[in-house]
Amino acid sequence: MTATKAHARPAPQRTCVACRTTTNKRGLVRIVRTADGIVADPTGKLDGRGAYVCGQSACWDEALGKGRLEHSLKAKLTAKDADALRAYAATHSGGAR
Repeated sequence: MTATKAHARPAPQRTCVACRTTTNKRGLVRIVRTADGIVADPTGKLDGRGAYVCGQSACWDEALGKGRLEHSLKAKLTAKDADALRAYAATHSGGAR
C-alpha cells in the first residue's frame, strides 16, 4: 500500500470592498452586520453578513465615506457605528482617520 500525500488546502481569498484587491482572508479585517449594529470582527467568526477591508487608511476612508460598506452589508451605517469603526481602524490597521 502506498502512502498518499495530504494536499494542503489553499488559503481562503477575500476582496477589499474599497480597492477591490483580492488577498488572503487573514490579511483583511472583517466588518459584520449584526443585530446590534455594524462592528469589526477581528476573529472572523461572528455571525452575520460580512465585508472585508484591507489595512490601508485610504481603503478605510473610502469604505466608510463613500458607502462601500453600506452597499456590501446591505445596511445603513449609523454615526455611532462609523465612529467605532474609525477608532478600530486607527488603532489596528495603518491609522485611518
